[in-house]
Amino acid sequence: MGSLHSPGCSLQTQHRGPKFGYRGKVLLAFEENVSSKIGVRFDRQIPEGNDLGGLCEKDHGFFCAADLLRLDNSGVEDIEKLTLNELLEVVSEESKIGPLIIFIKDIEKSMAGSTDSYLALKGKLDFPAGVLVIGSHTQIDNQKEKSHPGGLLFTKLGSSQTALLDFAFPDTLGRLQERCKEVSKTMKQLTRLFPNKISIQLPQDEAQLVEWKQQLDRDVETLKANANLLSICTFLARSGLEYSDLDTICIKDQALTNENVDKIVGFALSYHLKHKSEASSRNAKLILSHESISYGISMLQSIQSDTNMLKKSLKDVVTENEFEKKLLQDVIPPSDIGVTFDDIGALENVKDTLKELVMLPLQRPELFCKGQLTKPCKGILLFGPPGTGKTMLAKAVATEAGANFINISMSSITSKWFGEGEKYVKAVFSLASKISPSVVFVDEVDSMLGRRENPGEHEAMRKMKNEFMVNWDGLRTKDKERVLVLAATNRPFDLDEAVIRRLPRRLMVNLPDASNREKILRVILAKEDVAPDVDLEAVANMTDGYSGSDLRNLCVTAAHRPIREILEKEKEERSLALAEGSPLPQLHGGEDVRALNMEDLKLAHEQVCASVSSESTNMSELLQWNDLYGEGGSRKKTALSYFM
Repeated sequence: MGSLHSPGCSLQTQHRGPKFGYRGKVLLAFEENVSSKIGVRFDRQIPEGNDLGGLCEKDHGFFCAADLLRLDNSGVEDIEKLTLNELLEVVSEESKIGPLIIFIKDIEKSMAGSTDSYLALKGKLDFPAGVLVIGSHTQIDNQKEKSHPGGLLFTKLGSSQTALLDFAFPDTLGRLQERCKEVSKTMKQLTRLFPNKISIQLPQDEAQLVEWKQQLDRDVETLKANANLLSICTFLARSGLEYSDLDTICIKDQALTNENVDKIVGFALSYHLKHKSEASSRNAKLILSHESISYGISMLQSIQSDTNMLKKSLKDVVTENEFEKKLLQDVIPPSDIGVTFDDIGALENVKDTLKELVMLPLQRPELFCKGQLTKPCKGILLFGPPGTGKTMLAKAVATEAGANFINISMSSITSKWFGEGEKYVKAVFSLASKISPSVVFVDEVDSMLGRRENPGEHEAMRKMKNEFMVNWDGLRTKDKERVLVLAATNRPFDLDEAVIRRLPRRLMVNLPDASNREKILRVILAKEDVAPDVDLEAVANMTDGYSGSDLRNLCVTAAHRPIREILEKEKEERSLALAEGSPLPQLHGGEDVRALNMEDLKLAHEQVCASVSSESTNMSELLQWNDLYGEGGSRKKTALSYFM
C-alpha cells in the first residue's frame, strides 16, 4: 500500500496510539473486511504499540482505523502505480464487451523525462487485442516536422495498438532552451512507446487557417455550453427541483461558476413563482420551465454587463505617465461608494443646492450648453463644525450623479523627490478629465491649500499649491470638462484667497436644530428594533448642540445597553449553574436582545455629550466667515480681525 501518514489513530485516549504525522507502512489490510482496523508498522515506537503478530519490531505496530490514514506525499510513485493498475483492470473488463479506445491527453506531462514513469507505462501498455491507445503531444518549439504522407497504419506493441498525435503548434514565446535536453529525452521515450505518429500542422493557407481557428473556437463554445447546461441541471437536481425543455439553453460565452448557477436558479425560481398562477409539479417537485431559466440567465448577464462596463471604463483608460497610473488605482466608481442622499438626515437646503449645482450639470449637460453663464460650477466648498456630514454629502454627490470619485490627500500627491509633487497634482486633473464625469474631493482642504504667506511653509509646498490652482482654473483648463472640485473643511478662514476665489459656491453645513435632529435620528434608527415608547421628538429636544456624528454616537451607546443586559444575565446563570453543579446554560442569541427603548436613550444622553460647543471661538469664527464669504455673504462687509 506504500507509505502512509497517521493523523492520530487513537481518539479515545491521549496516551495510546501514534500521534499526528507519524509515518508508517500498511502490513495487514484485511481484504475481506473482517475488521475496520488496519495493521500499520510505524517508523517510531508507539505508546502501547505491538508487533502485529511478529510482523514488525516491538512497539512499532498498531491497528489503526482506515479512515484516519492518508497517503504520504512522498509516495507519488506508488500512486502512479495504483493508477496504472486501476486503468489496466478497467480496460481488461471493458475490452471483453467490445473494442475500446484509450486517449491520454498531453502524454509528455506524464513522462517529463522520468525513466521510472517510462518503464511503468511501457510495462502497462500491453493491453488485450481490440484496444487502441492514443496519446496527444503538443510541440513547443518552432521546428515543424513534416507530416507523413499517405494513410496511417497501426502496428502492434505486444498485443496492443498505439499511435501518437503530435500537435505542432508554434511557440510564440520562443524556445525553452533550458529544457532542450529533457524534451529530447522525453521525445525518444514517446517514440518508443508510440511508434505510429501523426503530425497535425497549422494550415499554410491563410483562409484555411482562419477557418481552422474559427472551428476551434466553435468547439470550445460547444464544450462550454454543454458544461454549463450540465451544471444547471445538476444544481436543480441537488436542490430538489425539476426542469423541462432545457435542451435549447445555450451559454457559450463563459464557464459558469457555482455562484453564477445559484443566481440563475434563484432568479428563475422568483420569476416562476411570480408569473405562474398554477405551480406545475412532478413527483411533489416544482418544475422550472425553459422560460424561467432563460429569464434567470438574462438577469445574470445584465448584472455582469453592468459590472463589466463599469470596470472597463476605468480599466481601459490610457494613462500617460506613472503618476496617472498610480492615481487611477485609487479612483472609486460611484457604485462602490454606497452613500445616497437618503442616508443623510436633514440638510435639505444643502442637498437641494448640491443637486442643482453638481448633479444636474453632470446628468443633463445639454441644458447647460447654451450661453456662457450656465456653465457647470467648477468648485464647491462645504464648511462647518466637525461631524455635521460634509464628507457624507460629498460621497452622496458622487453616487447620485454617477461620477467617478477621486479622493485627494497629501499622501497621494506628495513625494520625497523634488518636483514630483507638482507632477502628481497635474496628473490629478488630467486623469479626472479622462474619466469624466468625475468629482475631485479634497477633505480638510485647509491643510493642503492654506495661506501661502505662512513663513514656516516649505517652498515645495508653495509650488504644489500654485500647480494645483493653475490646473484647476488656469490657461490649460477646458470649460467643457465635467470635472468638479469638491472641498470640505472645518477651518475655512485658513484658506488662501485664491482658493476661495476658485470655490464660487460656499455652503455652510451647520449644527442641526431640533427638527433636523429628529430627522437625523429617524435615519439612524431606521433599520433598528425600536420599542414603541421611544419619542424621537423628545430625544431631539434634549440633544441641543449635538451634531449628526454626536447623535449617532448617542444611538450606538444606547444600543449597547440591551447587549450588556444579556451578558450580565448569562454571567448570573453561569454562576448559579456552577454553584448547583448543573450543566452550563447555553449562550443567548441575537433574537434574545430586546428592542431599544426610551430609557436606553436617556441613559446614553448622560454618557455622550456634544463634541462641539455652540459658544466656542471656532464656532463664532465659522459664523462670521459665513457672513463674509458664504452663501448670501458680501465682501463689502468689514473684514474680520483675524484676517489682518
